[in-house]
Parts: sequence; C-alpha cells; structure tokens
Amino acid sequence: MRHVTRDISYRTARLLIVIVLLAACAKAGTSSMQLGESAVLSAPTAVGTAPMVAVGPGGVQAVAWVSAPNGGTDGRLYISVNGAAPAEIHDSLGPVQAHGEAPPKLSFGPSGALYAVYTVGKEVAGERFPLSALRIVTSTDNGKTWTLPLTVTDGEPFGSHGFHALHVAPNGDVYVSWLGKPEHDATMVAKTPMPEMKMASMQQGDPHAAHGASTSWITRSTDGGKTWSRRARVDMGEACPCCRTSLATGADGALYMAWRHIYPGSIRDVVVARSNDQGATWGEPVRVHEDDWKFDACPHAGPAIATDARGTLHVTWWTGKEGNAGVFYTQSTDGGKTFTAPIPLGTAQYSRPAHVQLSLADSNRVIVVWDDGTKQTPRVVARVSNDGGLHFADAVQFSDAGRAASFPVLAVTHDSISVAWSEESAAAAQKAEADAKNAKDPKAPKGLEAVGQAQVLVRRGVLR
Repeated sequence: MRHVTRDISYRTARLLIVIVLLAACAKAGTSSMQLGESAVLSAPTAVGTAPMVAVGPGGVQAVAWVSAPNGGTDGRLYISVNGAAPAEIHDSLGPVQAHGEAPPKLSFGPSGALYAVYTVGKEVAGERFPLSALRIVTSTDNGKTWTLPLTVTDGEPFGSHGFHALHVAPNGDVYVSWLGKPEHDATMVAKTPMPEMKMASMQQGDPHAAHGASTSWITRSTDGGKTWSRRARVDMGEACPCCRTSLATGADGALYMAWRHIYPGSIRDVVVARSNDQGATWGEPVRVHEDDWKFDACPHAGPAIATDARGTLHVTWWTGKEGNAGVFYTQSTDGGKTFTAPIPLGTAQYSRPAHVQLSLADSNRVIVVWDDGTKQTPRVVARVSNDGGLHFADAVQFSDAGRAASFPVLAVTHDSISVAWSEESAAAAQKAEADAKNAKDPKAPKGLEAVGQAQVLVRRGVLR
C-alpha cells in the first residue's frame, strides 16, 4: 500500500507540473492576433515615410505621413481620417521634415479635435544639421479642413527643436515636448521634491551649453493649441539629442515624460520624470533600468510610455548594450518612483536601433510593436500581453520578408489593431547604410532628408 501511495503521489506531482506549464503557456499565448493583408497607405502620393496613427472618440482613426515630389526633400504632410482622401499641408515656413524618429504626431482631444505637430526644416550656413521649427495644425471636422500652421515654441521659430511628442490630457490640455539646446532666456524649472527622489541642481550656469548639448523641454496649451506657455525645462541634465521623447497622463492627473538621458561616461539610459502640476515643475528623472549602455554617438531610438486606468505606468525601450541588446518592457505601480525587473521582448548579443511603440487596449492588454534590429533586414513585429504586462505572447510579424521595414506606429480600438510603418527594398536599405558608413567627414553638414522611394504600409488585425 505504501508503494501505491508513493506512485499516486508521484503521478499527481507530475500532473500538477504539467497543469502549471500548460497554464503558463496559455497565459503567455502563442497566437495573440489575427491579421489581414498589408496595404500601401501612401498610395495617393506614390511615396511616403514617417507614418503616424491616432484613434479618437467613437473609434475615429487618423493616419499621417510625409511625402514629396519625386521623393525629394520638399516634404508635405498628408493626413487622412477614416479612409478619406488625405489633406495636404504645405507649410509656409518650409518643407516638413521626413524623419522617422521625429515623425508628425497626431492626437485627438476629448471633444474630437484632431491635432498634428510636425517639424519644418531649414538649412543654415555654418550649421551641421538643419534647424527645425515645431508647428501645429488643428482640425475640428475630422480632417476636412485645417487651421493655418502655428509655431509651438516661444522665441525664434527655428532652432534646436526636434524629437518631439504630442499629448492631449483628459481635460483637453495639449502638451508638446522636445529636445533642444539649453537656452539662457528659457525658463529654468524648479524641481519638485518627490518621495525618495533627490532634488535637482539649481545652478544658474549651464556647463553643457558650450558643447552643444541637448536637454528636455515642454510647453502647454489650454486653448486648443492657439497659444502656448513659455517653454519649461524638465531636467537640468543632458539628454541624448536625437532620441524622441514620450508623454503620458496618469489616472491621478500626473504628467509623465520619458527620454534617453546621458549619464557620466556617455552612459545613455532611458529615464522617466513626473510632474504633479501640469508640467510646471518636475521631479528628478528616474532610470527605468540600469542598462549602463555606453555609446559615444546617437542611436535615434527613444522610449514609449502609456498609463492605464489603475495608474500603472508602462514603459518600453531599446538598448544597444552588447550581450543583451534589444527591446525591453517594464512598469511602475508607484507613480514612477520604482520599476519592475525588465522583460526582454526581442533581444540578442547585438542589435541595431529598434524604434518601439506602445499602446493599451481593453481587457488589460498591452501591445508593443517595433522594427526588429536583431535581424540583418529589419522587420516589424509585435507582442501582446493579456494580463497587464506580466506575460507576453510570441512575436507576430507584420511586414513581409525581404523588405526593410522601420519606424512602426500603432493604433488600437477595442480589439482592433492597426500598425503602419515605412518600407523600402532590402537593397535600398543596405545601400543607404553603406553610404552612411563611407561618409568621409563626420563633421560634414547634413542636409534635409529626402523621402526617397519608401512607402508607408498598414496592416490591420483583431486581437485575440
């Protein structure tokens, strides 16, 4: 009888292990969505790049991209709402910049107004990179008509204003963040002491200004984008100058901003800062994870953040840290003071910069999409969590094999998902990479970026 009992216990234990493993697999999932066929979103303009998507009240969907005649540098902004013929916005200040890491940003307000923020480029003698102006247009009739462009920043329109984010809070306030050089006439923001956070330095001088360093800025509009507050400096430290910023509002009304910070020794890790007073003052930025990635150039790969109804702050980012490079996810449940251990979503020994986006959906879902830099030819993939970011299903590929797909963006409405990206042939992408490596003078001026022969594709599906 003793042997029978032992045998039953052994079999019971094995059965329990199998049940636990099956439950874990079911929770993680091997199939998270059902996809339709991809389509060329930029077909009305033949070529296009720098896509963006947004979802408004009632499920209204807007898409945008940049195109130019013959794929040149004379960029114009195209915005289509609910599949209608796109409106063309040709800015009087100059060409709309076709930059994938700083694309035009779209966002709906609670009343249904649609905002678009983009940069206009200007080549200036003596400047290595084109100067940029941050501009905004607004539509209150689902994209049929648009206001004349307005400049978002105070002071001179053109300057170091790029890698921006656009966010509309639930109360209708509109925020725009960006990276730019420190300016002596700009507001030096006092820091609000947050629990377990150190006060930021309030030195009046700016030791980085002489070296052309960048820092993080934000401005706010309370009248639907007509007028803007004086720019506020979010952090007194140095920001990686070409990795985009990201904004989100918490359930308690707190405003969050994320960017890639430069620590001593050229360590470039992602941080999040919090404001409790609509962006007027900010707590000390908190590193989401100590990647300790040392890099003496700019990767053009910023973070993405979002908040859910429970107040959880979700963060995803890319790091190039050799040995564990790629895309990661983490979250904070205490207002950005601490973050959970990061979950690797797509990593390898080495990875090219990946451009990651994040969205939240019904039923506690978290969706992350990026262009996979661990592959020779980048492809657009997504992973879905059905339990608020605790576990993620296997990666689902959106772009086709043999094509270089980059800078994806996504929009989610209930259980429907739309992902758009910029795409060109693998041969064209490899040639562009070779041309960049063969550039003789790293200090040579860089002109406005051309659209080239890229196209914007979109693929839609249903979350399971």
